[in-house]
Amino acid sequence: MAFKIQMAGIAALVASAISLLLENIFYGYVDAEGVLQESLFLPIGFLLLALGAALVAVGLAVRLFRPA
Repeated sequence: MAFKIQMAGIAALVASAISLLLENIFYGYVDAEGVLQESLFLPIGFLLLALGAALVAVGLAVRLFRPA
């Protein structure tokens, strides 16, 4: 079970990296009128980052504290 939790966490971290990379490439600039152009890639990227880190931590905790 811990392996599945950790793999889900790693998948969320990879999806977060892709989302933040897309945000960096395509959005995040100030247009000619002075308005900041952002997309949903930024908040989704940070949510996936937090979710992935939490899942990896839970997976490690389950492995560490599992009874022998």
